[in-house]
Amino acid sequence: MSAPAPKPDTTTPRTFSQMVIRTVPLHLLASILVVGGCALYSSTSMAGHGLWALVGSWSLTAVSLMLAGAGGILAGLLDAAQQTVERMEQQLRAWLHTLPAAARADGATGRPVDSVRAEYETLVEQWATRTGERLRLPRWLETLIRKALRGIIVDRFIASCTERGISLVAPQEFRNWLLAEGVSLGFMPIQDQLSWWRYLVVGLLVLLASVNLLLTLLTT
Repeated sequence: MSAPAPKPDTTTPRTFSQMVIRTVPLHLLASILVVGGCALYSSTSMAGHGLWALVGSWSLTAVSLMLAGAGGILAGLLDAAQQTVERMEQQLRAWLHTLPAAARADGATGRPVDSVRAEYETLVEQWATRTGERLRLPRWLETLIRKALRGIIVDRFIASCTERGISLVAPQEFRNWLLAEGVSLGFMPIQDQLSWWRYLVVGLLVLLASVNLLLTLLTT
């Protein structure tokens, strides 16, 4: 008896643009408050240190605010992209529950492992295309996901079959492996990469705020 399909997520935004609307303003506000606040504090503390020092401090504040705005927007986009990948993973798991019924209806039987590579790669590619259109992914994110998924999932499935001594596979076997480990193996590198980029941007913003505070300490 197959496991019941997961219930659709009604709280998660369904398109990339909706995720951007939710995540970008929060990251933008947080970055401007933190970095801009440190920069403004540094500028006000320079009062009484001469005209050029005051001009330099306010110039640094303006640059810090611009970098904070750009960094906040970029961090929000990366957060939205990571949530989109998570959404795609959820939809793939839900879609996989339709495969056993389709296989039984077609009377599918086991086939040699080496002969299913192209078919299964096409299956994953078609699913990624349909889901990308449904979530309205930007081109850069769609390209990143396609490059990460292309070949990796099917290659690891075939390697897993070889290690277990399986020579004949059916769609049901592919579906079971995807639910057990294949989906996570396919999407985890994308999520890790997006998360690493976002933490890098946040770290640079924190460094920028620290520089402003350090200049304040050195000049007072």
